[in-house]
Amino acid sequence: MKKAFKAFIELGIQATHSVVEQRRIKTVNLLNAVILLFLLIGLSHYLFIGNDYPLLPELVFMGLAAASIVCSYYKKTQYAFLLFTCNANLSIFFINQYYPFEVGSYLFYFPLIVSVILLNNVTSRSWMGFLHLGISALSFMLSLLLDLKAWQLQGLTQEAIQVMWYYNIVMAVVLTAMVSGILNRLIVVQNQEITAQNEGLSKAKEEIKASLKEKEVLLAELNHRVKNNLAIISGLLNLQLENSGNSETKQVINDSKNRILSMALVHRMLYNHPQLKEIDLRDYCKELIREVLNSFNLQNKVELRENYDSVCLPVNKSIPFGLILNEIVTNSIKYVFLNQNHHKHHFELSVSLVDADVVMVAKDSGKGFPRDFNEEQDGKSLGLFLIKTLAQQMDGQAVFSNEDGARVKLTFSLN
Repeated sequence: MKKAFKAFIELGIQATHSVVEQRRIKTVNLLNAVILLFLLIGLSHYLFIGNDYPLLPELVFMGLAAASIVCSYYKKTQYAFLLFTCNANLSIFFINQYYPFEVGSYLFYFPLIVSVILLNNVTSRSWMGFLHLGISALSFMLSLLLDLKAWQLQGLTQEAIQVMWYYNIVMAVVLTAMVSGILNRLIVVQNQEITAQNEGLSKAKEEIKASLKEKEVLLAELNHRVKNNLAIISGLLNLQLENSGNSETKQVINDSKNRILSMALVHRMLYNHPQLKEIDLRDYCKELIREVLNSFNLQNKVELRENYDSVCLPVNKSIPFGLILNEIVTNSIKYVFLNQNHHKHHFELSVSLVDADVVMVAKDSGKGFPRDFNEEQDGKSLGLFLIKTLAQQMDGQAVFSNEDGARVKLTFSLN
């Protein structure tokens, strides 16, 4: 019997339903089980009134209960709730009008109201809960106030009325206790299930947190090792630079060293960043420009004019951005800042965030690009070729122009 009851209240529940949905469906099914029980108990009145018992209305009420179960099966739980409440109140109202008032049929409102209060959670300020409770309270008041003589059963003896009065008192008390016990048991079991589920989620959360922490440590170590390896490569290039007597070779080695520097700086900042997933563009640009200038001993000979918006760059765009900035600064050093016959040079850099796009504008104080400059003709320059290629890699665009010096504008999406 226990298995059959469980199968009934779980009718319509699927594995994909949430705990809240499962609880709602169980509640609807249990409420309909309660009203069917009321109606079946009502059939026992046949013992007192014989063929005068209103069998047809009783069958109608049972049909409405079955319709409510069908709504529950098709996940129309709000309709199933409302149909149950209306059906239960209508059936008790009818029975209360059919029998004389002295029989006490109104006593069956008490287990009904207890069911509505326990299962509709009226304390949570749910308008649906108050609607169900309001329908029950209104029906109860009408049953007490109205006396529809045309509906009443006639011919009951005083002895039969007295027996039915005691019978209804006992059944109402038993039903109230039984309903309260069943519904409270259901609520306790459901709360235990939710508590167990919450404990499982908390345990899974702790395991995920521990796993994430482990991965962060491993990622930090990986970035640290990459940074160290790049530093070793940079050191080897420095040795090669010292042993080389060819100026062109020295220039190539120095350019390669600065490119490695821009990548090593990304890993160093990621290693120091708590989330290991993005770098602050302002700090990165400032440090990279100064490192490149220091490599040419120009740290005190070039005035820096910088303006930055607050932008954090994701890892996948940090390295190509750093390489582009390195090429821009290196080109300015080669063609402008190493010219000692000019006044004190300056280098301007602005990084701004426009909607979801990052706009970087770099400008030096030199003579600018040649008048016949265009991207196609200058494709032989490795530095400019890298800038264009890396900009495309970032789904961005690099634009070269002259404005009191060479000007490069890089635009790319932050996403």
